[in-house]
Amino acid sequence: MYHILVVDDQQAEIDAIEWLIQKHALPFSVAQANDGEVALEYIRGHHVDLLFTDIRMPFMDGLELIKQAKIVIPDLKVLIYSAYGEFEYAQKAIQLGTVSYMLKPIDVKEFLKVFQSIIAILNDERLQREKDELLIKGFHKGVAYEKQKLLFDLIQGRESDIHYEERAAFAGLNHLENKRMYMIMIGLQNHFFDQHHTEAFEFLQSTSKHEMLLLHINEYQSIMLVVIDPASKNSDNGQELMTYGEKVKEWLETRFDRRCLIIVGSPVDKLEGLHDEFTQMEELMNFRFFMDRSVVCSKDAESIHDHIDDESLELMLKEIYTSIARNEYRTLEHQIEYLIASMRNSKRFSSMYAKLLFTEILKKVVELQGKKSSSLLKEGLERIALCNSIAELRQVILSVFQEHLLQIKTNTDDQCRKVIEDVQILIQMEYGNDIGVDYLANRVFLSPSYLSFLFKKSTGQSLIKYITAIRMERAKELLRDSTIKVVDIASTVGFANTSYFNLMFKQHNGLTPIQYREGGGRR
Repeated sequence: MYHILVVDDQQAEIDAIEWLIQKHALPFSVAQANDGEVALEYIRGHHVDLLFTDIRMPFMDGLELIKQAKIVIPDLKVLIYSAYGEFEYAQKAIQLGTVSYMLKPIDVKEFLKVFQSIIAILNDERLQREKDELLIKGFHKGVAYEKQKLLFDLIQGRESDIHYEERAAFAGLNHLENKRMYMIMIGLQNHFFDQHHTEAFEFLQSTSKHEMLLLHINEYQSIMLVVIDPASKNSDNGQELMTYGEKVKEWLETRFDRRCLIIVGSPVDKLEGLHDEFTQMEELMNFRFFMDRSVVCSKDAESIHDHIDDESLELMLKEIYTSIARNEYRTLEHQIEYLIASMRNSKRFSSMYAKLLFTEILKKVVELQGKKSSSLLKEGLERIALCNSIAELRQVILSVFQEHLLQIKTNTDDQCRKVIEDVQILIQMEYGNDIGVDYLANRVFLSPSYLSFLFKKSTGQSLIKYITAIRMERAKELLRDSTIKVVDIASTVGFANTSYFNLMFKQHNGLTPIQYREGGGRR
């Protein structure tokens, strides 16, 4: 449906034209005006496709109306009708871009012929606009995908130098080389970004004072890349972003009742530096499993470990004592390292408190060895008392049972390996379900934090990354070897939200699921 404005100082003429349009079902909604000034005011406030105007009118004639209307709507189509057939008026009207010139009284056949011609022109222009819009939309969508993929490759350390500059230029990221970038990592314990990624993006974009790029790593974790102009170098950007992190935390808590860990990173001046920054922050993100409340931390200025609660620490010690009782010394070695990672550089743990913890651990180890180990206990306690650092404490406690480590190394290694193998089998069998670290840890009788630590140490990748990788591989198989719809494949491999599945698939494989299928699964 198009919109026509009919202008004439004779209301009867307007009514007749509107009647003809309705009688012959022409695709126009009709607006009316009785003089040029009223018509021009209407055009300034409304979209008009066709101006149908008389020439001789009070206040502002038709020719002046056309001239002024063309300033407001340059591509406006104009049809003049008048009782005055002088060539001079027709000539001036044509110069102003008139589509056609009709004489009163209107001949119905001519009227319909002229209108069909105008409708054809409007239809052609509409189709061309739609094609142009689709092309522009497709281009912007491609740029957006490339931007996400390049950032994903950069933080994962996958980007090669060969095509880096070309990709950065196409994605519109090359300007970042002259800016300072801060990474803000947002982690939650339960599924979130697959269900609320659009709302999260809209909130973060609307509340950030600086240019912001958002990258979803997985269902539990996303990264904000905040881009700050060097002109603001003297301002306290770190503190500003910490305050902003508190705002995001409050939104997650009040809007979704979700507990989160938000880490504000250090300034990065080069895109190539994003990988190292991400790696360091991802290591810290493992501590979100300790949190009994939401926490916002600076990567460097404040220790994340300060926020570990007493209940989580007690759980770690309980697991250590259980490993000692079971003679699982290889597992114990990992647990000790994990405990140390939690205590290192932490204001929360005094040296006296740390020595007390390790004294209790030492006693548990020695108790199981009987009287023959009493001298070992005495020597160990003396060495603990002389320790000046967490690193020295670690060496003391490990040396106490080093002998036992050598005796049962094969068995304990097998135990750790068996746990990881069990977890991998569970993932391969249940990847289509709502599985996460909490669920898997419960299945193998470990805490989420320790399972994450052990899995990363054993396989070199995080548990969440492994789950995503399994899902992506299965999705590729289904795209290659079946005709199942993408929406059903997304559900089959554990993604409740199809658009989020498309986004993650594109980030991991460089193609949308449809493109991957159409290409025969080649990438």
